[in-house]
This record gives sequence, C-alpha cells and structure tokens, in this order.
Amino acid sequence: MAGDLHPTWHGESDDVGPNDGVARRRRFPSRVFLVGMGAAVMFAIFLAAMGAIAAGSPSEDLAPLPAESPEAEATSSIVKNPTTIASSWSAGPTPVSPAPAPPAASDAVRLAGEADEAYGVRIVVDGQDWGADDAAQTANVQAVISAIDRLPATVISAVVAHVNGPLTFVSNDQGSTLDGWQPYGGQPMTYYTNSDQSIAGYQASNQVVLSVGATSMSIGHEIFHAYQFRSVGPDQYALALLQPEVRSFMEAVGWRQTGSDEEIRQTVNQPWSELDSLYVYEGRALTYSSTNGATSTISAANPAEAFAIAGSFYYTRPSWMALPDWPEYWSWFQANVG
Repeated sequence: MAGDLHPTWHGESDDVGPNDGVARRRRFPSRVFLVGMGAAVMFAIFLAAMGAIAAGSPSEDLAPLPAESPEAEATSSIVKNPTTIASSWSAGPTPVSPAPAPPAASDAVRLAGEADEAYGVRIVVDGQDWGADDAAQTANVQAVISAIDRLPATVISAVVAHVNGPLTFVSNDQGSTLDGWQPYGGQPMTYYTNSDQSIAGYQASNQVVLSVGATSMSIGHEIFHAYQFRSVGPDQYALALLQPEVRSFMEAVGWRQTGSDEEIRQTVNQPWSELDSLYVYEGRALTYSSTNGATSTISAANPAEAFAIAGSFYYTRPSWMALPDWPEYWSWFQANVG
C-alpha cells in the first residue's frame, strides 16, 4: 500500500537474486497502492529465506540492504510495515526528466509483444529501464511473463479486461509511472496504481511500476493488488474491502472489521493508517520456513495486503520455497480464485 524506499529482490523464473523494488501520487489525498507494504514485506521475506540458502545457489545473490529498509532476521522474525517516505497525499505532480534508459533489447521487445498477444497485457520496453544489457532486459521481462504464467486465468482475465485498459507494466529505478509521476522521491519502488498524473493532469490507470530486476513473486503480489481493485474507481482502494470477495476472504482467514462501513468509506482519501486501524487480525501467525528450517513471520497491516501476500506465496513463490502451512488461506484461494 504506502511505500518504503528499498531495493528488493531480483529474479528470473524461480530464482532470486539482487534488486527488486516499489512507489506513487495524485490530485487530492490519494494513496498509491504499492507493494510498499507488499514489496517491503516480500523483500524481507526473501532476505530471510535467501540468507539461509544463498551459499548453495549461484543465481541467488542478494543486493546489500540499505539502512532504511525493513529487516527480517533468519529466525522467528517479525516483518514490520515500512515507513512512508513520501506518499500520494503529500507528493505533487512534479514533471520528471526520465533517466537515460539502455537501448531496448530485441529479445525483450519480442517477449513483450508475445505477452501482449498471449495475455493482453502491455509491457512497455521503449523508454524504460529493464536492465543494463540484453540478457538482463530479457530476463526481467521474462520475470513478468513467468508471474503471469503462474497465476490463475481468472486473475489475468480480470486485470486485462479492465475499464481503465489492460494491465500495463513499466520498469525503472526512479519509481516513475508511465506519465512520470514520482510520489516517493525518485527511489526504486514496486507498486500497483489505478491512477496516474503528469503536468497535463490526472487520469485513471491500471499500472504496475517495477524497480529494475523485480522478481516474479513481487510482480505476482502487485498483480493481485490489480485484481483486488478491479472494481473500484481511481484511488478508491478502501472500497474494495467492503466487497463480498474480500469480506469472504476476511471471514475465512481471521480478519475482523472493527469500524462501520461508513467509516471505511471515509478513509478513501486518508493515510493507510486510518484504514488499518479499522481492522484487526485474529487468525494464525503467517509464519513460513526457509530451506534450512529457519522461520520468519509476516505481519500484514490490513486484509488487502494479506490477500496479496498470501496470493503471491501460493501461486508465484520460487520452486525452492515450501508452501507455508496456512491451510485456510489455500482453501479460500482454491475455492474462490482457482
């Protein structure tokens, strides 16, 4: 939801390596829905898991963790929600001069075109930074395709058949939308947004912004946010929590709404903390194990974030990561998503 500044994990297919990220803003107090909570959480997940297995996997190097980033220790850690550096209700639509992008690799362009034809998504390669060379660009575009391949057709068809157009993916380390909106100070960010803006104005969107090298699991997390918010208007993310689908998820896994529906509606233009305060989690601890048996526990701030965290674990986790023992979550996804 709101974002934090950090690089996150990088990967192609099932592997995890350096870099991955998260960010966004709009014309009145809006909230960019990013992996912020999601990407920061997912980065911490992989930091914990990769610390246990990095020595044995040649493709799983991890970028240094900056001091500002949330940390997860390899044993019994709690992943905390990130602190918002800047946000959609405080950052203005300052015009951005895009950073010079490497020339687009022909294989990356070809893969983007194939994804468009096969799934109806839009992967913008020209003018974006998908990596420093042909191999990196191809691998990072492939990570998007890999995430899409692993998700149920119900999810992909919903995010493609969107009133704001098909799901669009951009990639850069400035946290910049397609229109050049930078709500988080030009830091590497990975997030979903259903609005965009530039000096020309504010408009609806259906867009995932990736930091360079985002992994399939991080990408899957953001696609689940796109899926969650497919039926709400620009920046009206809170309203999705009042819909039958999310209410069903909450009931199944242990979330309880403590505020009235009207109070939920009133948080639309407020910081995420206002929405978070109206929900309490009473379900199982979201603990998972790395390959050496070390455990970490995730703390989700609200049901929407828990939904995307669990969905990305269930469908897009790397092959070496065991499915966590969260049976009520998996039963709900099987029955309601596919």
